[in-house]
Order: sequence, then C-alpha cells, then structure tokens
Amino acid sequence: MEKRTRNNLIDSAFKEIYEKGYQGASMTTILNNAKVHKGSMYHFFANKKELALVSIKEKIYAKFVQRYTSILQNESNYLETFIESLKDITQRDFNKGCPIANVIQEMSNLDSDFKVLMEKIYLSFRKNIKDILDKAVEKKEMKQCDTTKLALYIASTLEGAILSAKATGNIQDYLDVVEILSTYILSFRL
Repeated sequence: MEKRTRNNLIDSAFKEIYEKGYQGASMTTILNNAKVHKGSMYHFFANKKELALVSIKEKIYAKFVQRYTSILQNESNYLETFIESLKDITQRDFNKGCPIANVIQEMSNLDSDFKVLMEKIYLSFRKNIKDILDKAVEKKEMKQCDTTKLALYIASTLEGAILSAKATGNIQDYLDVVEILSTYILSFRL
C-alpha cells in the first residue's frame, strides 16, 4: 500500500510537471490525481520540490535507461537498432517536448538542486548513446572515432529536432532531422 501511494505521487507529480512545468505544477492537482491527502505526501517527501526532484529522477532515468540499455543487450546491429529507436515516434511526445530539455530550460538557472540533477540526467543520456557507439566500435560494426563527441552531437541534434517539432507542431520536422542524422551515423559503418 505504501509503495503504491508513493508511486502514485511520483507518477502524478511527473505528469503535472511535464505538462505545466515545475513552477506551474499544482500540488492540489498532484494530490487529487494521486488520490492521496497532503499528509500522505509529507510521509514520503518533505515538500513539493523534493517530490518533484524524485519524480523527475525516477521517471526520466527509467525512461532512458530502458530505451537505450535494451539496445546494448543485442548481439549485433547496434547502429541500426539505435536508429530504429530514434525513428520510433511513439516513444516521444512532440506536443510537450523533451522532459529533460523542458526542466533544464525552466529550472536550471533558478535552482541549483534542479541544475545538478538535470545535468546528471543529461550526461547519463549522452553516456547511454556513447555506450551504444562504443559497442558498435567494439563489435567492428563502426570505425574508430571519438564516440564522446559523436554522442554529444547526436544528443544535441535530437534535442533540437524535438524542439523544432514542438515549436512547429509538425512531427515531420523531427523525422527529417533524424533521417539526415541517421545517414551521418551510418557513414561510420565499416
């Protein structure tokens, strides 16, 4: 029961923050959607900020870890599988944008705890991409290159593509960028 209550709070908080931003998130809405009273929240979290930080960490980390570590469990075709995951538009919400970018843009210059957490999450996202590239190099599917810089380029390009699709309301913007990015990534194949 306690674990379910905590999970409901985290899910509700993340959804509210993703839709309205941290500053626009309503504790009343979070509590109502979680179907708990304020006292229950204080049993698990000291305040809205702590709830927000925990929900962001748990939900975003889980999302990216699941998406990219599954690729590393393959025996081959790392680049192709990675590109297929990028093309899978069902994995993204182009109306709301990237949850990492949204929180970074809203909070990183306002609160050091958010800045530290989001930097850690973003660097983890880049490391996940680097790990895929490193595995492709190791398995001789890709030529040797600076995978750290390439992962930075890929992450930055993806963030820009998601932002473009969000700004224009046109998912094709994202797909067009991914098409060009895919061609570039595959140019490293052996």
